[in-house]
Amino acid sequence: MFDIVEKIKNIPPHQHIVIWTCQNAHEQTGLRLVLAMLENKLNPVFVLDTYTAFHEIYSLPHLAEDNYPRSSGEVSSEDLLSFYERYDLRPLQQAKRQILCAEGLRMLADDDYLIRSWEHHELWQNTNEDCDDAFIIACAKRLEKEEGNKKFRKSARLIGEVMGHMEQYRGDEWIEYRLRCLIKQGVFMHKGDLKAMRYYEVRLPDAT
Repeated sequence: MFDIVEKIKNIPPHQHIVIWTCQNAHEQTGLRLVLAMLENKLNPVFVLDTYTAFHEIYSLPHLAEDNYPRSSGEVSSEDLLSFYERYDLRPLQQAKRQILCAEGLRMLADDDYLIRSWEHHELWQNTNEDCDDAFIIACAKRLEKEEGNKKFRKSARLIGEVMGHMEQYRGDEWIEYRLRCLIKQGVFMHKGDLKAMRYYEVRLPDAT
């Protein structure tokens, strides 16, 4: 992280900057934080939104209805190259840049808000840390019903199921953090070593 911050600070003044983002809180937060770090630089900044670029280049309404892509990581490297070559990149207007930069600076100074979601093209913030817990439990119950047993499953299997079905994009680190909290609360049983998700398995208790 320190290396990345230093690289951003050391971008030469003649260098054009392209920031890749998507329509989710994870990447929109990153956009604002990077612009905050670029506050005193005069470099032209271009923002390439992979969701917008995908749907301007391809006419696939059914994928728009499914909110695809939810993150830039869902897009193939070939498509990313195509976006860069074909998408009409324009410099971020100074007024817009200042607004996003100010939001990033507030994020860096504010420790109160733990959760961010992307709604109506805006970042929404709240302190409800357990907001995704019910969905994690629901996904575990669905897996048990579909597979017809209550066996222990790799935690990564459940985390992938949650990430694949939830409306808001969340990183796997956050989902595992909440899974560990649910284990501590006794909502989930586990076996194995909790030092990393690949080392332990989870399941709901029989009475759940």
